Amino acid sequence: MLDPGDITNEELERVGREAEQTIKRIAGLQERLAAIRGTGSGADGRIVVNADPSGRIDSIDLHPRVMRLASAELSEELLRAVNAAQDDCARQTSALMAEIGVGSVMDKAVFEKMERHLTDAHTAFLNEIERYGR
Repeated sequence: MLDPGDITNEELERVGREAEQTIKRIAGLQERLAAIRGTGSGADGRIVVNADPSGRIDSIDLHPRVMRLASAELSEELLRAVNAAQDDCARQTSALMAEIGVGSVMDKAVFEKMERHLTDAHTAFLNEIERYGR
């Protein structure tokens, strides 16, 4: 059993600083995830598709000359560009997760839940430190 009397003030301060740093890293990660934008192209660059961090398409740019393609070819090239944009988002997200040591892709809700949990734990920890200091 842990005896709070055995914990030094320096150890408590160190743990508190580490918890604050972890919370800041998670917030920074959320910002970096939100900034991800995927891009894909088709028809020799005449179709450009952009996707948001969730992989949803947020813009499609069609060069006027792309309208000269047959409808089946246009569909195929558009689909190729959409898939490339979504794949680009997934690749960037996976690379970011690997950079921080997370093996699988986690969505924003998971990070928000982790951040809330760490913030709550940090607050409870600071309250305990204050209580023992009285």
